[in-house]
Amino acid sequence: MIYKNVDKNIYIEAAEINLGDNIKLGKDIDIRVRGKFKIGENSVIGDRFRANAEEIIIGDYFFNVPTDSRGMFIGGGASNFPDAKLHIGDRMVCHTGHINVACPVNIGDDVGLSHDVDIITHGFWSSVLNGYPRMFKGVDIGNNVIVGWKTVIMGGVDITNNVVIGAHSTVTKSLDVEKGIYVGTPAKLVKTVKEPLLIEQHEILGEIVDEFKKLMKYYVVDRLEVEASYPFVKVNDLLIDVIRLTFEGYHDKVSDAFRDFLRRYGIRVFAPHGFLFKLERK
Repeated sequence: MIYKNVDKNIYIEAAEINLGDNIKLGKDIDIRVRGKFKIGENSVIGDRFRANAEEIIIGDYFFNVPTDSRGMFIGGGASNFPDAKLHIGDRMVCHTGHINVACPVNIGDDVGLSHDVDIITHGFWSSVLNGYPRMFKGVDIGNNVIVGWKTVIMGGVDITNNVVIGAHSTVTKSLDVEKGIYVGTPAKLVKTVKEPLLIEQHEILGEIVDEFKKLMKYYVVDRLEVEASYPFVKVNDLLIDVIRLTFEGYHDKVSDAFRDFLRRYGIRVFAPHGFLFKLERK
């Protein structure tokens, strides 16, 4: 199967192509998959996205938009092997970087790859007959993991759920402490995340709402009604649950701006129309 858009220079080729509803595609996209290529609904593939693999399966709300002249590259050395498979869960964010798929790469839900993250699944140079190393191993990343800017993840690594990896780290061994914060080369555990007490969570949410109200003074806002009663925040006609990350009611420009503002605090409440901040400055 082949999907083309000449005007935007998009070319997708695969034995099976499955594009979810409400997909947004940028320009200069080149995806070549020998088996199945699937991407879930409400996803965005940005400009200069290139991929070459045996199979690529991506969940819902995938978001890729490069912020400079580079793009995202999936493939590289040995990507024509039958094990060159990439599976990504829901709600992944990435910008620029390289995922090598000489061996399988599995990435869970709610994972963020900061700019210029490299995932490497093979390495070799001089002859093994002379004692030199050779590596062909896959990578598994759990759920709710953030990988810092310009980090390198080497083959054979398993990263558990709820992990923070600092910028410019090199991950050479598995990271197995949940809620662990790892930094350095090689990446080492420096601390673990401690969840605030319930009363502290109330206070934090109140502070977020106060900061949003202060920000709105710089924008043209026809209506601003914000009430917080943990874990709920009502913004005009939209009621948001910041723990379950759900909502009910009606969206407007102000509630969209608030959802976008919440992302600064790691609270991501997804909606089919995306994260929008379209208020005009005064």
